[in-house]
Amino acid sequence: MAAVSFMNRWAQSTAVSLTLFALCSQPLSALAAGAVEMQVEHIVVQTIDEYNQAMEAGDPAPWLRYFTDNVRRHAPQADQQGKKELADYYAWEFKTFRAKCAIKKILVSGRSAAVVFDWEAVHKESGKPLKLEMVGIYEMGPSGKFEAVSFYYDTAKAGQLLAASAAASN
Repeated sequence: MAAVSFMNRWAQSTAVSLTLFALCSQPLSALAAGAVEMQVEHIVVQTIDEYNQAMEAGDPAPWLRYFTDNVRRHAPQADQQGKKELADYYAWEFKTFRAKCAIKKILVSGRSAAVVFDWEAVHKESGKPLKLEMVGIYEMGPSGKFEAVSFYYDTAKAGQLLAASAAASN
């Protein structure tokens, strides 16, 4: 009887130990994954804040430092590959608009983030306001900089707003 009782206590003790080990190790891996996602979210917020500050200053250079040299940018109406094409695009955008991004929601998975935001702008030449709800997908590389960014928005609405801005400037 004593041997059976000892075996039962040993089995229970082992089961409890294994359960505690599993519970203790599970949050550590989840915490590590969560820590990466928290860092990505922080950098995305910082990047968008930098866009707003750079736009206010009229200089895209501070915004561009968040992207790798071989960055890919995709949007419905234009694609860019590499830092030079990205810089050329944002030189045009910063010259043409006075804009601000207002974040509505961020979803992060690993090193990728989906950001829902309002892009509120004024066409500088015409003074016409523009507002588009957009989604940006940011993909961060191991360097801590973004390797790719894709923007999605209603192209019909964007076309109407841009046409109205162009007509107002003529």
